[in-house]
Amino acid sequence: MKQQETAPFWETKTLEELTPQEWEALCDGCGLCCLNRLQDEEDDNAPIYLTRVACHCYDINAAQCSDYHNRFERVDGCMGLSIDRVAEYDWLPETCAYRLRHHGKALPSWHPLITKDRHSVRPYGMHALDPVLETETIDLEDYIVEESVFKSF
Repeated sequence: MKQQETAPFWETKTLEELTPQEWEALCDGCGLCCLNRLQDEEDDNAPIYLTRVACHCYDINAAQCSDYHNRFERVDGCMGLSIDRVAEYDWLPETCAYRLRHHGKALPSWHPLITKDRHSVRPYGMHALDPVLETETIDLEDYIVEESVFKSF
């Protein structure tokens, strides 16, 4: 008798039904949420521009936050990605698992949950591309990333 396969949690559960561990596992580890963004402060409807400037807590070599559990205390304005704000994440790439699942779409074949490799995003260019660390002397406008970079995946 053949054992029946069960679908993975990200295909059977809504985002609201995910446990905290499943929510964290859904992240593909691209690090794009650790990059600084620019938006006209006087216009909430203005476009959000992503830069290559990573938060000072970002570990460029490991491609992840160096103090993930304490990030909110250490970084003013650190945006925790959470279910109650998922509709606001349109500034993330179209391949972001939170965006995809919010819109009922499948994860890309290179997602770490599918490949079982947490670095599988890199060959597809879905990571913080050539980041520089945030300093007081950096002008963010000099480091804006073209949106089209992330639309081809």
